[in-house]
Formats: sequence, structure tokens, C-alpha cells
Amino acid sequence: MRPVIFFGLSTVAICLALASGVQATTMGSQGFVDIGSPAADGSPTGNLNTATTFSIGLFVSTTSHTGVFTGMPTQFFPSFSFNITNPTSLIFGNSVFGTFASTAITVVENVPGFLNISVLGNWTPGTFGGVTGGPFGSILAFTFTQDPAHRGPISAAATFSILPAVIPEPPSIVMGLTGLAAGVLIYRLRRRRRVTSALA
Repeated sequence: MRPVIFFGLSTVAICLALASGVQATTMGSQGFVDIGSPAADGSPTGNLNTATTFSIGLFVSTTSHTGVFTGMPTQFFPSFSFNITNPTSLIFGNSVFGTFASTAITVVENVPGFLNISVLGNWTPGTFGGVTGGPFGSILAFTFTQDPAHRGPISAAATFSILPAVIPEPPSIVMGLTGLAAGVLIYRLRRRRRVTSALA
């Protein structure tokens, strides 16, 4: 009975070690504002709340940034458009920031004079921040406002965030597998001794 209890306790300890080795890593976020002429359905005074196509005039990075984007110099991005009915219609970027390409576009909030759009996608790093690899899952959260509602000028801002990745720490995996192997080995050795002593 002892070996079974020992094996059970070893298994629980290994599972706890592996669980504690899981961590969420967030690489960073970056704010943007459109200092050009954002448009809805091709017009800078189009009805924000009924439009399906949105254009960004001159996207500029702000000093609101965290993680790998901290200290990034101001970046200017050429105009781009996207259609909320086409999940892959949004692409923007440059060599410093990198490139973001959408995979899903969702309207989160739509009230007179205000529109909140969430764009999921993949970010391929640029030269700033020392990030290699990718693409990385990310989200671009747009806020559009229009005053007066339905017919006034439109303004746009956005926050880009790299989605946290849950990754197990390698030392914890090695420790867990080593503990599991040790538990199995001890159980088998004790079982073999019992069989040998019973035959003797």
C-alpha cells in the first residue's frame, strides 16, 4: 500500500509543479490616433452607426505605450481602410512597428455618435523592441466618435495590444518529468523486492 500512496503523492506534487510553471506573458501595448480624416462609408461625415467601411486618414503612434513598445519613436502610417463584414480586410504597419493583419472584426458597441470595434489579428514584429519570431496574436481596439451623431465629423483612436501567451516554464517541465520518472522507478524497485522476497 505504501508504494501506491507514495506514487499518488508524487503525481500530485508533479502536477502542482507543472501548474506553477505556467505563466502569462504580455509583451506590450501601443496607442494610436488618426490625425487625418477618418471616414465612414467613404465620407468624413458619413453615418458612423450604419457604415460598414471605415477609412483611417493618417494613423500616428502616441506616447501611450508599454512593454516592447516603450520608447518607440512616433510612427506615421499611411491611410488604410477596412470593412467590418470582411474579417481579413484590415492591414497596416511599417518596418519599425511591424505589420498587423486582421483575422476577425467585431462591433463591440454601437450607440448614436459612438462606435467601438475590436479587431483580432496577427502581429509580425518590426525592428523596434528586439522581438523576433511571430506572428503573435494581437488585438486592435478602435474607438470612433461623431458629433453631432450621424452627420458630424468623425474622430478615431485605437489601442493595440499583443495578446498574452500562456507558456510553461522549461525548468518546471523538466522538474515535473524527472519527478514522474523517479516515482515510477521507485515504485517498480519496491515491487520487484516484494516479489523477490516472496519467492525466497
